[in-house]
Parts: sequence; C-alpha cells; structure tokens
Amino acid sequence: MDTRSGGSGTERDGRGSGGTRARDRAQAAPGAVSPRGRATRARLLAEAQEVILASGGHLEVAAVARRAEVSAGLLYRYFGSKDGLVAAVVNTFYDGYDSEVFTTRLDTGASWPEREHDRIAREIDFLCDAPLGRMIVGRRLREPAAAHVDAERVARQIDIAARSIARGQADGELDASVDPRLAAAAVLGAFRELMAEALSGEGDPPRAAVLDAMWRVGSSLLLRPPAGPPPRYSPASDSSSSR
Repeated sequence: MDTRSGGSGTERDGRGSGGTRARDRAQAAPGAVSPRGRATRARLLAEAQEVILASGGHLEVAAVARRAEVSAGLLYRYFGSKDGLVAAVVNTFYDGYDSEVFTTRLDTGASWPEREHDRIAREIDFLCDAPLGRMIVGRRLREPAAAHVDAERVARQIDIAARSIARGQADGELDASVDPRLAAAAVLGAFRELMAEALSGEGDPPRAAVLDAMWRVGSSLLLRPPAGPPPRYSPASDSSSSR
C-alpha cells in the first residue's frame, strides 16, 4: 500500500494532508493519464470491489478511501461520484466477462452448436469463479447505479449473440424461422435467471447440471427441428396471422 507524506509526517488515510491533496490533483489531472494514474485507478477499483464484497453488496466511498489509504477526493476526481465509481466497477466486471465469453475466438472448425456449448460452459465457469459474479448476476449488488450499467451491458451481449445466431441461420445450422435478436434475448434472459438461481446459495452450484439445463433451453429454441426446416422468418410478416 502507498503511504502519503505531509508536512507533519506520514498520512496513512490521506485525509487532511496538503501533500496528499497535491498528489491527488496531479494523479487525476484531466488528460494526464500516466501509467501511474492507470495503476492508481485500477487499485481504487480493486479496493472498491473488496468493499462491495465485504459489505454484502453496498459501497461507501469513505470505506474505499480508507482501504486505499487515499483521500475521498481522489476517488471523486477519478470517478466523479459514488455512482461513477459503482459504474466503473460493474463495467470492469463486464469487460472481463465479455472478453472471456462473448468476444473470444472459439474453435472455428467446430459447428455452431459445438461452439455454443463450449461458450456456455465458459460462461458458467466465469460467473461461478469471478468474485463479483455472485454479486452482479445473483442480484446482490444493492447500488442503484449498477442496474443501469447492467442493462446496458446485457443489451450489448444480446447484440453479439444476435449476430452469432444470424450467422448460424445463414449457414443452415440453426432454425431460420426465429428472429435472431428475439432468440438472443430469450436465451440470455433464461441464462441470467438460471444463473441467478444457481448463485443464490453460498456454495458452488452444480455446474454440469446448470450447463445441461441451459443447453436444453437454448437448443430447443435454436436448433432446426428434425422434421425439416420450417418456413423462414420474415420480419415483415404479420405476427397475428398465425393466431
């Protein structure tokens, strides 16, 4: 941990020290994102995550400042507000989530169903192993700002999934009668509910059982029925015509 030196000696909590305030201003100066500044920001986010985990889903700026041994003002300079800090924590979680699960390149020689099965397994492992997985997907993070970021990032994941489903449909591997975006929303919505339930307890969920349940849901919606391909989905079709 850093120590902050002021005129009257070492300041470990960073409060009331002119030296600390000057260093805070230098580290968080607009446009001056130095390697040290990036490292400081990453450390503050790590400490914020620990506060959230230790408090059962709440974040207090003062508690983060105490853990990081900086002034609360430094946190506000980096993140603007408590909500900004919460949003940065959640976005950092989703950056890792997307990188591990949604944007990573899987085996290009495998079929779409094989790749998707592998992706779901990776997703389950990530959410079970990530410290914030239980907090965010298990709905234990009590900060209102988290819900807004969560909705935005899930919408991005739906975009990625919809493009993947559309490619599978174009290649003839998936049922082409289903709207790819609606299918993506249905599959990801079901997965979130499944994982929220699986992570509701304190122990590690039965990952193989979770994977099996999710695969049954997704495959029943996306894979072509054995009787042959149904009529292709047409966005311009009248949805009421089948009633």
